[in-house]
Amino acid sequence: MFRRSLWLKKNRNTMGYIASCLKQLGQYDDALDQYEEMRREFPRLPAKIEATVAAEMAELSGLMGTLAVTGDAPAGALLFVDDRLRGKLPVEKPLRVSVGSRAVRVEKEGFAPLSMTVEVKAGKESVAELVATSRKGRLVVSEKHNWVLHVELDGKEVGVTPWQGLVDVGEHKVRLHGFMGVEALAACEAPGAVAEEGAKVASTVEAAPVRLYEETRVVLGAEERDASLRVESTPVGATVSIDARVVGKAPWEGRLPLGEHVIEVSAGGYFSAKQTVRLERRKQRELSVSLERQPDLVAEAPAATNWKIPVGLAYGVGVVGLGVFVVTGGLALDKVNELHVRCPNKLCPSTEAGNQRAAAALGTAATVGLVVVGLGTATGTALVLLMGPESGERRAGLSVSAGVGLGGFEVRGRF
Repeated sequence: MFRRSLWLKKNRNTMGYIASCLKQLGQYDDALDQYEEMRREFPRLPAKIEATVAAEMAELSGLMGTLAVTGDAPAGALLFVDDRLRGKLPVEKPLRVSVGSRAVRVEKEGFAPLSMTVEVKAGKESVAELVATSRKGRLVVSEKHNWVLHVELDGKEVGVTPWQGLVDVGEHKVRLHGFMGVEALAACEAPGAVAEEGAKVASTVEAAPVRLYEETRVVLGAEERDASLRVESTPVGATVSIDARVVGKAPWEGRLPLGEHVIEVSAGGYFSAKQTVRLERRKQRELSVSLERQPDLVAEAPAATNWKIPVGLAYGVGVVGLGVFVVTGGLALDKVNELHVRCPNKLCPSTEAGNQRAAAALGTAATVGLVVVGLGTATGTALVLLMGPESGERRAGLSVSAGVGLGGFEVRGRF
């Protein structure tokens, strides 16, 4: 009666009576809401009434806490607290509820409800973290022409279109297949039941991601597939692609929509082959493809490059020998010049014996360096002739040898 009166005309006294009644009924949150609305509608209350309202609101606040709903709570579901409807999820802000043990329940049409009990404390926020024991979502499958066909879910038949059911959360593979009467197919009519004979029709496989407590709709278009194709390849096991989509390995056989299709066969180390075929109703086409092997460029490339490594090493040794020859030869020449000054008529005193030995050692080192130069140069040149580019054309008539003698080296060749 009070609410009807308030609907006809807002009155502060009526609003106060409603809040008082709600408080006595234990609906502290609604009573506090009523007092707050009263203050908004009548911001300048008489001092005595304002004092009474403030005292009531303070008392009510001490009898309440707040409630937040998290976890597997589905959006759009109805939220009940102690069997009282408190709105739809998600709630904009935590709900004010009375202290004590509160039964929280969430319901969404077509799914099992979620429920739990929460202990609410005064002035504190309590959290109802709902956990779904059955993690399901709803999948709805239909055919775009409204044809009645078998529904294949993850490789198993589950019914006919239009079909719906609760399935586990995650991604699922959906396909339609069946028969259509030739007359119905030509007229694009929607049959009332599954046909057991006629032209074979099927859809592609569609991925359907199903989420918890949500509905996923999949609309598939079936096409006539009353024609088959078999693809064989040389080498066996080549990849078969139809209309730019990989379908498997050769030999491959399957049904396809009528009309033209582009078949591509490919394999590692071979040139791909592409061909267009036309499929006709109730006829099987067989396609045999022999792939041409590609030149073994990968095997030749390292051979063309690897010859440079030993040639570089050989010439590098020659460069090192040249360095030794230049340095030690220069030092040996300096020692010899000093001995010419200190030993007139090539007669050296015993005190110069050390310098004589040093000059001889440096001379020997310079000679060795020169020999190394010759060996490195000769070896590098021989490797270039034997292993370098275009060496195959010369190799049959080429003979190269290197030798070292006292005080020199030589390279001999025959073309």
